[in-house]
Amino acid sequence: MYSRYKAFIFLTAFIFAVFGATVWFQNRSANIPETPGPEAQPAGAAADLAEAPPAQLVSASMAESAPDPALQTSEIPANWREDLGVPILCYHQIVTEEQYRERPTPYAVTVKQFREQMQWLADKNFYAILPDELLLYVRGQKKLDFTNGRRPIMITFDDGNNDFVNHAQKILDQHGFKSVLYIYPTYIMARKERSLTWAQIQAVRKAGHAIESHTMWHPMLSTMTDAEQRAQFADSKRILNEKSGADVKHLAYPFGIYTSSSLRLLRELGYQTAGTTFHGANQVGEDPYLLRRFLIVKGDGEKQFAQKTFARSLPLRYLNSEPGQVIENQTAVKFKIPAGLEKSNFKVRVFSTAQDFSYDKETGTLSVQVAPSKKRLSVLEILYKEGSVEYRANALFNHKRASLASAVVAKEKPAKGKAKKKKRKKKRKAAEE
Repeated sequence: MYSRYKAFIFLTAFIFAVFGATVWFQNRSANIPETPGPEAQPAGAAADLAEAPPAQLVSASMAESAPDPALQTSEIPANWREDLGVPILCYHQIVTEEQYRERPTPYAVTVKQFREQMQWLADKNFYAILPDELLLYVRGQKKLDFTNGRRPIMITFDDGNNDFVNHAQKILDQHGFKSVLYIYPTYIMARKERSLTWAQIQAVRKAGHAIESHTMWHPMLSTMTDAEQRAQFADSKRILNEKSGADVKHLAYPFGIYTSSSLRLLRELGYQTAGTTFHGANQVGEDPYLLRRFLIVKGDGEKQFAQKTFARSLPLRYLNSEPGQVIENQTAVKFKIPAGLEKSNFKVRVFSTAQDFSYDKETGTLSVQVAPSKKRLSVLEILYKEGSVEYRANALFNHKRASLASAVVAKEKPAKGKAKKKKRKKKRKAAEE
């Protein structure tokens, strides 16, 4: 029992560390203090899940309509600097000042903050779009309006908290902004005090907001088998469609973490986009299963919020690896980025540690060594500064290791052996006396 408790503590600490690092990456240029990530909401609703029918296999027509995975290695447009892209904002909770004092968390933006942020977007001529429109843009199949200072943006809310209808929706309506709710069904099924109801979700959808998936019960996908991931994607899609009347085609990765299998499974199940928690706006040619999203946190003042909404992206394509790939040995990972850049203007890091790298100015090939790690994953950060403008890209790699529970049990076994040996020695000594 004790070993299981220790395993739980270690896993919880790891989740907070990963999200803290993600927020730190996004906010470093804004000098925002590092903040921990949100806790996964309790799954619950075992009875409701037991009644749910098994996941259905997708039809051939759904699989055929999925985006072409070749987008991952598509050519980088020559005018990438001029493509301002579409930023995505990621909110979790919108609470009153009193609610925040009762339950402070960095992911609970206050109503006052949210109202000011939406007013700022309106003043800066931003207009909100939804995932279907963003997909066409990154595929290069639709042009968005950037004329006369207009800028597209996507506003998203994770989990399924009822403060969306209590506070956020009214403010969005004042500016004509539509948004995306990424929901995990077990949170709604558990009927928690702060969760939306299915009736509210239906009303939100009818009001023009998009209802999409955040998996079934918000797990860390890198700890799951392919079959378990498939169930998370398929079951959430089916239940959200049945309960809300939506046509779910988009997903946000829990904790922003994914594996190479995640992207493949999403394509097979008819999903068309998926969101991470990485820095930058989404440009033409972006992999639709690696959309960049900014976490909006309590510490975001006007300066930090502006830096996120106006952030610039460095286009990146994988050459000899896959997004979320497991790295077991020292590996030279190669990426295609824009050619003709100056190597001296680059910074390449894994988390906060600088990395040696090579860059071919003619071909735009950047190579960096990714080492195996005791951590569950590594986040590679590539920054390029040109004058006062900083362009950024991220890549995530996983590392294979024994489960925390197994590691704890294995660690404690020698201690038990020593105790038995000591007991036998004590018995022998007593017998001799």
